[in-house]
Order: sequence, then C-alpha cells, then structure tokens
Amino acid sequence: MSTMRTCTTPEEGWGLYSHFLGNLLLSIQMQGPNWVKGEETATEKDRRDRVVSDSWAKLAGSLYMIMRRMKLNGHDDVAAKMQQIVDMVVEQDLTDPEVCEAIHAKHKELNVQSQDFDTQLAALRAERTR
Repeated sequence: MSTMRTCTTPEEGWGLYSHFLGNLLLSIQMQGPNWVKGEETATEKDRRDRVVSDSWAKLAGSLYMIMRRMKLNGHDDVAAKMQQIVDMVVEQDLTDPEVCEAIHAKHKELNVQSQDFDTQLAALRAERTR
C-alpha cells in the first residue's frame, strides 16, 4: 500500500486524494456551525477551532505532498489537476457544506477513476433492478 510519501502512479495519488478528502473534510464539516447545539463555552469553541485548523493543515499538506509526488514522477497533467483541488482547499472555508460539495464535485470531475467507478456502479444498479 502506498502512502503520500511513496505514491508514484496516478491511481495511487487519486486513491490517496479520495481518502484524505473523504476523511478530513468530514471531520472539518462536523466542527462547523451547523453541528453546534445550543450555547457553547469558550473552551468548546477553542476545541472546535483547533480541530478545524489542525485538520485543514493536515488536508492541505497531504494533498500538496501527493500532488508534488505526481509531478516528481512525471505525471504533470495529473499534478495540474490535483493542484486545482489544493487551491480550493487552501482558499475556501471548509466548514461551509457548499464548499465541501464543490470540492467533492471537482474531485469527481478530474479523477477518471472516480468517473469509472460511478459508471460501473450505475450499471450494477441498473442490472439489479431488472
């Protein structure tokens, strides 16, 4: 199994992108204002802010490292696509559900593996309903 420090192929890179986007965006979203119930203390707000900040830094750093690994291994076209997602992660408020949806949509648009998976899943569902 490859890691963000050892990935060399687009398949490995996109797989890791899916992993980090799925896990870290969810952890950030769960700290957003839509999840707060009632009044919160200053300590609770600080904890939420720290989780968002730490997760955001880990997400941005991980995606950047994977993108650089693609570039270093001669996959400049893949790296350019991945850079678009890195830019979105760095520049936008990740606690906003619409931003997260836009990032996931961009990921699906740029990642051929994700498109293939969706196509195969739709075919299986269609076959099952016959």
